[in-house]
Amino acid sequence: MNDDPIKKFSDRSDSDKEHKMESGEITLDDVAEVLSMTIKDDDSNKKIIFLCMLSAYTDDSQINVSLNAPSSTGKTYLVSEIAKLFPKEDRIERSGASPASFFYGEGEIDPKTNIKIVSLERKILIFYEMPNPLLQEKLRALMSHDDKNLNYSFVNKNKGRNKTDDIVLRGYCATIFCSAGLRLDEQEATRAILLSPEATQEKILQGIEVRVKLGANAKKFNEAVKHDYDRQMLMSRIISIRNAKVDNIIIPNEDEIKRKFLEIVGILKPRHQRDIAHLMELIKSITLLNVWHRQDENGRIIATQSDIDQAFILWQDFFESQNLNISPTVLIHYKKYILPAYLEKFAKALKTNKDLWEDMNLHKIGLTPQELNTYHRSIEGISLNGDQLRKEILPQLANAGHIEWEKPQAEDEDKRTRHIFPMVLTDENKKYIGTYRVEKRTLDLKW
Repeated sequence: MNDDPIKKFSDRSDSDKEHKMESGEITLDDVAEVLSMTIKDDDSNKKIIFLCMLSAYTDDSQINVSLNAPSSTGKTYLVSEIAKLFPKEDRIERSGASPASFFYGEGEIDPKTNIKIVSLERKILIFYEMPNPLLQEKLRALMSHDDKNLNYSFVNKNKGRNKTDDIVLRGYCATIFCSAGLRLDEQEATRAILLSPEATQEKILQGIEVRVKLGANAKKFNEAVKHDYDRQMLMSRIISIRNAKVDNIIIPNEDEIKRKFLEIVGILKPRHQRDIAHLMELIKSITLLNVWHRQDENGRIIATQSDIDQAFILWQDFFESQNLNISPTVLIHYKKYILPAYLEKFAKALKTNKDLWEDMNLHKIGLTPQELNTYHRSIEGISLNGDQLRKEILPQLANAGHIEWEKPQAEDEDKRTRHIFPMVLTDENKKYIGTYRVEKRTLDLKW
């Protein structure tokens, strides 16, 4: 089997190429296959980021995405590669921005009112590095779609005089934020779909293979990507979708959508009002992908059951971390390292140290950061980032109710070090324990 991506995508004969990519009916799996030439694995993330950018071409159902993960995990690469499919004139890309520079750097003066108009209508706004927190605050109303004309006033100090500049943000845009920080402000977190790139061994290996091919012959690789037939057709399709200027997308089966959503979320939280909005936006963006095949006899664009089903499949992939208001990376850290490390200590105590086992059973002793670091090193071969663990990961897990992070209660334990006490140990949640563990390291526990 030839795994060379250049041969896979560029050496196909015309008879092997499917001509549906430009105007035929396609699925998200078809889109993911096109993207897989340069982006390995990460299928759910690829699909959601693509749909986020495509949602820019809706009237008022644009999606917000926040990618949070440690450096070198491929956040900006993931976004920038997908962004290449979309017209440059529709993308507003920033590596960062202060509150004032963002507003003053765009737009035109309305000659009638002398007010600066910054048009974001049907645009894709991408921040490859997290912008100034004050700018994020100012963009909250935009992300919430509070109004199509958002008025802002800035004090402009010029030649010793203070002048007030009025600026209007007009229209809605799809937004994507990338950040190496794992700590999320609740205000921003509930307004966006929270994602983290995968960091599996398989994905890293495939990423290395792509980089080797790119480094060995960049011209050949880039030419293969540029001239890939399906990629060209998908880019042509995106332009046609944009030019269709769709204003309204109708989603049928309201009661069934509500029933299924409530079944997934369980106990309701205030944030679920925004979560259901994210789900409906996903459905509309998936519908938009096949807009010519979704028109009824009256010209209305109507989502199909397939569009709804694809959205629910995607939704369930990231719902658990979304529901906890934490990035997927933080949740994976809990499942892959914290919980297994704690259970391994518990299991060893059960076999070798009855007193320790009783203290752990009574919630007097938990897992120390040093023990967690030892476990992490045994799995990954490197030490944990202590500052990130203490300042970003543990506080978020504590806020989500997945751990308690407090001083031990046992008399002979050092009270200067707080211990980690995993709280999600119910029968319902045990099936998730060790989901991301290395297969050969299993625990012989009896519940």
